[in-house]
Amino acid sequence: MDRDVALDRFRGIAVILMVLGDNIANVPDLPDFIKHAPDIGFTFADIVAPVFIFAIAMTYKPSFMRRFDKSRSGAYGHYVYKYLALIGLGTIFSAGGAVVAQEMAWGVLQAIGVACLVALLFVKLPAWVRAVSALGILAAYQFILDRCALEAVLSSSHGGFIGSLSWAGMLILSTAMVDWFAQSKPRFLLYGGLLALLSLGSLLVVPISKNRLSLSYVLISVTICCAAYYVVDALTRRVKMRPGLICFWGENPLLLYILHLLLLALLQVPLALLNVDPMPLWYGALTSVVLFAGLSFLVLTIHRKKIFIKL
Repeated sequence: MDRDVALDRFRGIAVILMVLGDNIANVPDLPDFIKHAPDIGFTFADIVAPVFIFAIAMTYKPSFMRRFDKSRSGAYGHYVYKYLALIGLGTIFSAGGAVVAQEMAWGVLQAIGVACLVALLFVKLPAWVRAVSALGILAAYQFILDRCALEAVLSSSHGGFIGSLSWAGMLILSTAMVDWFAQSKPRFLLYGGLLALLSLGSLLVVPISKNRLSLSYVLISVTICCAAYYVVDALTRRVKMRPGLICFWGENPLLLYILHLLLLALLQVPLALLNVDPMPLWYGALTSVVLFAGLSFLVLTIHRKKIFIKL
């Protein structure tokens, strides 16, 4: 099967931003807009995780339906196992981090795994039903957040287990937008415009916050992802060029996510030995160049060998 160049390019941009952004997150001399907002607010870094969710949505239903057409029960069993494995993998990394931080964190892989499991309940429903269901899930989550869960969510990374409900709403809404994109570009633009209006309206009543995974954050993020993917897809179709390095970065996102965590940990060792905290600007710049060059060499190598790693 031919690879979707636009999707690889879209995902590759996200992976590069993730790797470099995570590396310089602890550099105080850099401007705040390229770091995650501490609570209320929205920065450039806050859109990276939703881009991954949107990229997952691009293949979520088509992949499921190909397996479902062969075996109905087998399809659900396969994906339940797959997403439980993702949660398990994330738990292993969280346990490793707990050895250093003395705290067991809820990782991004756990959040994505739970979101994907919830989305399985809606995957075969029509796009409009998924969109309405997602808005209902997000509204319910916002109600729970405001009433009793704010402290628990803010004290957990990636919103903790409760926040996974919001990630699930983001994924389900994204699958609906992806369906409309595949069916008709004018329809996608229409519903994208409606989503943009709804997003702006939500800002009037709900503060935007990635840490809270608020309703407004999810709606704004999905709107931005829709616009960004539309641009990437249009440029890919109209500007004829070979896939290139950015695409190669997007071919194995899970592998690069795992590798970048390991490399970031190794790059912290010299700072820890010298008792340097926070990270100096020069060290952040140097290690960013090393990370980009090293991982670029890796992705180019595995691309040439046609190695694609996924659960």
